[in-house]
Amino acid sequence: MKNKYLLCGLLCALTFTACKKEISDNINVTPIPGGKSPDTYKPIEVSELPKLKNLRINGATCGYDMLNKLYYFPVSSGTSLNSYTVNFDSTAAAAVIIDGQRVLSGGTVKFPLTANNNITVRVINSFNTPEDYNLFITNLPIVHLGVSDKIEDEYVHAYFELIDPDYAAHQGKLSVRSDINIRLRGVTARNLPKKSYAVHITDAGGNDKDASLLGLRNDNNWILDAMYIDEARMRNRLCTDIWNSFNNVPYKAQEPEALNGTRGYMVEVFYNNFYNGVYCLTEKLDRKQLKIKKQYGDMYKADDVTDQSNFLDVIPYDNLSKMWGGWELEYPDLGDTPSPEWGYLYDEINFVAKSTDAEFLADIENKVDIDNMVDYFIFMNVIYATDNNAKNLFFSFYDKRTAPAFFYSPWDLDGSMGRNWAGLKVNNIIIGAGTNNLLKRLVNLNAGNFISRVKKRWGELKINQLSAGAVAGRIEGYKKVLLAAGAFDREIKFTYGIDKNLITEAGYMNSWYAAQLDAFDTYVNKL
Repeated sequence: MKNKYLLCGLLCALTFTACKKEISDNINVTPIPGGKSPDTYKPIEVSELPKLKNLRINGATCGYDMLNKLYYFPVSSGTSLNSYTVNFDSTAAAAVIIDGQRVLSGGTVKFPLTANNNITVRVINSFNTPEDYNLFITNLPIVHLGVSDKIEDEYVHAYFELIDPDYAAHQGKLSVRSDINIRLRGVTARNLPKKSYAVHITDAGGNDKDASLLGLRNDNNWILDAMYIDEARMRNRLCTDIWNSFNNVPYKAQEPEALNGTRGYMVEVFYNNFYNGVYCLTEKLDRKQLKIKKQYGDMYKADDVTDQSNFLDVIPYDNLSKMWGGWELEYPDLGDTPSPEWGYLYDEINFVAKSTDAEFLADIENKVDIDNMVDYFIFMNVIYATDNNAKNLFFSFYDKRTAPAFFYSPWDLDGSMGRNWAGLKVNNIIIGAGTNNLLKRLVNLNAGNFISRVKKRWGELKINQLSAGAVAGRIEGYKKVLLAAGAFDREIKFTYGIDKNLITEAGYMNSWYAAQLDAFDTYVNKL
């Protein structure tokens, strides 16, 4: 068996070298599905290597699941692709037969492709020996990752291709191909069987290169979110969408393109010709997303629950360090001009922690944006985001000259909507201000008329963006996307047979949220 590994590894290495100039080539390198060690996977017999290689439709590479000898291509639900060109490696296959049509590489096929269809592709080699493959039509975009090195904490070079079935609506291309650098993402997530990745798009020389993916922003930084702990594989995306529906940056008038959250879409990922599950391809929450003023604004990310992230105390800081008191510099970064300054955050926390009640009441509206605090307080409570009370959030200000008030931006919302950060079910509980001393003082002192503003804002949101019906509609939308062509079932099989049922989980989320709304409504009425 070890000899087979060595032979497969040699073939993979040769193939990777050959495909370096053309990402659309099948990349038969050492497989690491789910981020596991390649030593835990059986080698592929040489006789099992596909005779149908580098299958492309309209120039876009089909996803290949080597374990199941199955190709994938995306077509939007409710549509069909009626005429298309088919290309393949003609050194391994002389022709293919689809619906009785014998086609040479580069030929046109007129047989409709619709989502959730499984099509037999018969391969004829030079000896006229047939071999059948399956081509499954999914409804989700496909991402190919071709990686020669194991993905770990440091960036490694890789190849990336995105196939977007909705490219016309997104004003993009069917296939986006690029060199990338890729690494593991997330402190906790990197220890899970299915990994999340940070993707940095580059040119062939390793220089930054912006690209618009799935109609989202034009940028070089992207995230492939594995969503592993979430039974529904949607909570982070769902809750961020909800937040985006009613909140934006306080300076929206000055920065109309700014967003106080990310956008993203579900995709299916193929890693070195192995199926790697359902991911959410997501924008990064950074200075570019918030449109923080260059040289005059700052962003800090709370990574851990500490006295500093809870606004309870301060400790000495060092502007040459990326970390301080559970916070991480997001912008500016070490080495930037101007250099980063922890003093802005230090002064903010020191004020909240040590000011008298009179001082807090007199000056807090100059320190934080009260409307943003109101929205965050409501949002955190209605989705029960305990893991975002004093961490998994950004604390930023736009421009120290004209808009120095800090505001919150939520991040990593997997632990929400009836489940905690570990994926366990939770009862309907109201957090209130939680352990966050900034929110506590706003509530307890009614600073900036915080309570009346919460009541007014809640009255608006509970019958609109945060109503049970509105949230149920969003849950149903993602449920349909994941179930339409069996992506959720493939995800469950990939993630080692864990018993999950999306219909049951979506029902649980709906009933839990309806009860949480009632509980929070009672809480607000008693404030």
